[in-house]
Amino acid sequence: MESGFDNYTVTDDHLMHITGMGKGKNGAKYYLVKNSWGTEKGEKGYWFLSEDFVKLNTIAILVHKNAIPAGIKAKLGLAQ
Repeated sequence: MESGFDNYTVTDDHLMHITGMGKGKNGAKYYLVKNSWGTEKGEKGYWFLSEDFVKLNTIAILVHKNAIPAGIKAKLGLAQ
């Protein structure tokens, strides 16, 4: 079975900033995402994306080193 990346139904050509999480009326998890397209699109530049959409399209996650637990920092050799 081909993955979305292998058959080009999804691509890794755009970055977004996840700024929050919530649940819809049906209990489904959603992510509040700030897009770089400006405030003209979405909800003043923000979009609500389903958990499945985020899982399918996420290829990397970046966090500030202060958000990493000390034990993991030590394993990665990062300065405390």
